[in-house]
Amino acid sequence: MRSGIIGGIICTLMAAAVLAPMVIPDIPWPAAARDALADRGFADTGAPNLVAAIYLGYRAYDTLGETVVLLAALSGAIGLIKAAGKTGPDGGAIGSDSASAAGSKIKKSHTNIIDLTAGKLSPIVLLFGWYVMFYGHQSPGGGFQGGVVLASGIVFIALGRREGGIGRLDARHSALGSASMAWVEVAAFLLILVLCSAGLAAGGSFLENPIVSGSGIPPVAYIIAFNLAIGLKVGSGIALVCLLMMGSGND
Repeated sequence: MRSGIIGGIICTLMAAAVLAPMVIPDIPWPAAARDALADRGFADTGAPNLVAAIYLGYRAYDTLGETVVLLAALSGAIGLIKAAGKTGPDGGAIGSDSASAAGSKIKKSHTNIIDLTAGKLSPIVLLFGWYVMFYGHQSPGGGFQGGVVLASGIVFIALGRREGGIGRLDARHSALGSASMAWVEVAAFLLILVLCSAGLAAGGSFLENPIVSGSGIPPVAYIIAFNLAIGLKVGSGIALVCLLMMGSGND
């Protein structure tokens, strides 16, 4: 009880320390930088959504760092799951048929309502995830948000899996099994590295947009490709962790 109170006090003090500089000072926000971004953001990157112009243009190094941090976090989570023997009742590694080995145990907690709901929602969720990734340069969204939505759709399919149905996730046969997700995760990260280095191949700098004006390809295509690569990596990584945990028989 006392440790909980102390933890709450510490969290409150830390939150106050973060919020105080934004609330107490009577200093206006730097309008010059805001106006410069509003005037030049679209011309520099081709992205109407200035948020996408920032995190995939002006501050792409931050985005690359976040991607690496996510990769490290997922690797640690997968390692902990394997160490705890949660890849299946036989202790199989990634790529095994752990998702189907515990099928009988998992199906006991499934109902027709879950099967029906997951079967109806999963295609809609997956489609919305692709939409968020494709149009992240034009409206709120992007690779990180769309990837999480994609992972949610895959989890819906896993929850509603049934014998002979579209929701049956078998790592050996399904395109949405844990083995496939692991390969997509690796391929997406390699694609991100290729996109990061494309500027060097074009004679520019690292993380520079290699598409020049007048080439017939809109510069925003680089941001769209980046969003798709990030979305595939985020979605496959999160889905992989969820599938491995579900494969252990723990819903």
